[in-house]
Amino acid sequence: MKELTRRRMIKCSLAMIASIILIDLGFNEKRVKANTKFDYNSKEFQSIINQLDMQGHADHDISTCSIKKVYYEEVIEALNQGQSERKILQSYIDEYGQAALRTPATDSSGIIAWITPALGFLLGAIVVGFGIKKLTYKQGGRETVPIVCDEMTEMEREIVEITFEEERKKHF
Repeated sequence: MKELTRRRMIKCSLAMIASIILIDLGFNEKRVKANTKFDYNSKEFQSIINQLDMQGHADHDISTCSIKKVYYEEVIEALNQGQSERKILQSYIDEYGQAALRTPATDSSGIIAWITPALGFLLGAIVVGFGIKKLTYKQGGRETVPIVCDEMTEMEREIVEITFEEERKKHF
């Protein structure tokens, strides 16, 4: 077997260290993420887009909505620059406020937005309930007096029949 000289051992060690450094630099997570090309079908992109309201254009068709196209391009560009989901969403919140997101926040101001629809529905149900109750009591208190045909005179009966006949001809 050949013996390794000291010089040869140093060269091999340096080559090994250089290889490890190059491999480590090549697989740096941030660098790999920045070099990755994101598109409209990537999970990260869909996750961000599903959270954005896009100024009310989130439910529009991308082929016809220019604002939605701008949002899509901005998010793809930010992802390809290596920005994280949280940072992208925060930039939209900083620019447009909490209205940039489809769902309200869970902090104190967001709690109001979550509770208000339920309170509105409850208040509306109470108002409708009292309204129905009031109408039924009003109608229940009225008494109608049926007209007894036996008490009508012959002349009144003829007038009623003629009036009914005229009305029937008008409508039928």
